[in-house]
Order: sequence, then structure tokens, then C-alpha cells
Amino acid sequence: MGLDIRLRLLTIVFVLSLAAAADTLARDYGQYGDTDPAIKEWVKRLTDKTGQGCCATADGHPAEYEWDTAANHYRVRIEGEWYDVPPEAVVEEPNRLGYATVWYWWDWSLDGKKTHHIRCFLPGPGG
Repeated sequence: MGLDIRLRLLTIVFVLSLAAAADTLARDYGQYGDTDPAIKEWVKRLTDKTGQGCCATADGHPAEYEWDTAANHYRVRIEGEWYDVPPEAVVEEPNRLGYATVWYWWDWSLDGKKTHHIRCFLPGPGG
């Protein structure tokens, strides 16, 4: 097999690996199998204060032990780092899940740092 063909095959495998990895994000792999379907539908309808949807149950990350309030706003810890929750990201509906949940996405900054962006935050009981 020539070098050109091997390079093409390697490129195809790499692209397919990236596509498969992207496809695995925010999926319900059964971890929410015991969740009431009505709760799942309720979560899908949650929005932040600007009206943007928060996404599905599988997209949220429980923040049960990694959130607090500081100086009249919420903070949540994601991957070991504390982030202030933007006021517009706070969901003000009563929490039907029973635990705090944060919906976020991340990207890489120009200096190579992974930065998280909070889309929605549903405070837990007592929040």
C-alpha cells in the first residue's frame, strides 16, 4: 500500500473518530432511565431568562455538591474550577429534579485554556 493511500485512510479514520466523539456528547445512555418521562419533558421546556432552551436531561450536569451562593449570585464548580453563574442563566422555576443542575458548553481560548460557558443553572433545594 502506497504512502498516499495510507495517509488518506488515516485521515478518514481521524475524521470518523472526531464525528463519533461529537455524536456521543449529551446523550442519555440509560443514566436517566429511571427518570419520569414527565420530568424529562419538563426539563426540555426549561429556559433561561432570555428564553433560550436549556436542552435535555442528559445535557445537564448534576451540581449537587459543587455549587453555592457568594455575594448575591450563584457559583458552580466545573472540572475543579469555580464559575460565576450569569444572572440570565438562572432558571427560576421550582426545581422538580431535586438537585442542582448546570447546563454548559466549553471551548478553547486563544491562550489554550479550556473555558466553560454556563447556559442554564437550576439551583438545588435551599438555593
